[in-house]
Amino acid sequence: MSWKFIVSANHDGRRLDKVIRSLWPALPLSALMKNIRKGRVRVDSKKASFDTRLSRGQEVYVPWDKPDSREEGGVDKKLETVWRNSDLWVVNKPSGLLSQPSKKGEDSLLSRSWADKDVLSEDFRPALVNRLDRNTTGLVLIALGGNMLRKLQEEMKQNRIRKDYLAVVCGEIPKEGRIDKPLFKDPSKNTVVVDSNGKPSISIFKRLCTDGQFSLVEIRLVTGRSHQARVHLADMGFPIIGDQKYGNRNENRHWWQYGIKRPLLHASCLSFPDLGKEFSRISEKQFKAPLPEDMIFFFSRRGWDSTFLV
Repeated sequence: MSWKFIVSANHDGRRLDKVIRSLWPALPLSALMKNIRKGRVRVDSKKASFDTRLSRGQEVYVPWDKPDSREEGGVDKKLETVWRNSDLWVVNKPSGLLSQPSKKGEDSLLSRSWADKDVLSEDFRPALVNRLDRNTTGLVLIALGGNMLRKLQEEMKQNRIRKDYLAVVCGEIPKEGRIDKPLFKDPSKNTVVVDSNGKPSISIFKRLCTDGQFSLVEIRLVTGRSHQARVHLADMGFPIIGDQKYGNRNENRHWWQYGIKRPLLHASCLSFPDLGKEFSRISEKQFKAPLPEDMIFFFSRRGWDSTFLV
């Protein structure tokens, strides 16, 4: 019972323990560390440490069976593609769909990508670069290779990928502004509040249209905290329509009868900076997601023109 594999470009430069855990996610950490410590895991026939950096073309020997099929846990349902090449898949997530599964076999954006044989490779399974709440619609990036995943994760971490959302809010919000208020998350309640003990959080907004009672806002998340747009706007006194957690109950009750049962928040645009020669195919690209049906419906009820958003 053993297996050998050649390090591919997907894992070039990664630590030995992280590569093994990505290929055998069910392997207990204790078993992994024990086998590395006792020299049963070898790189180019030599004993290696857990933090050994692997290079493309090296041979790794492990004392257990071949990893499970990359398709395991996949859900065979379609995703709406905005753009795709061999390295990156940009999808438009619908409302009600999890970004990633919370248990094996659960339907989610990520598990649907695992069922697509056209994007699977022997040693890498599609991975999320960003996530959206279950009821938020819009753009999600799925990396199809290790180099792309690590590059875009770093760009996200450094806030170099611009993330613009559209939100329909109660009230006539100011024409533009900057919200710089720390946010604190209570995991036990899955709620977020403005709190001086929270993490620094910055949003920049611009009003696109208003009829006095409601406004359409473009909000750019400079940071990427949980529920950031929803809490920042609600704290200003302009909660998002349909938001059961932070919104206006009376307005939500009114729009519920028309089928609007989630926050009207849409991840509408992602803009990349110059990513260098290796990633030239997506450098300075901008991706946009079409409006979801519930937002189009709201526009029609208020007599708003949505064509200027295309």
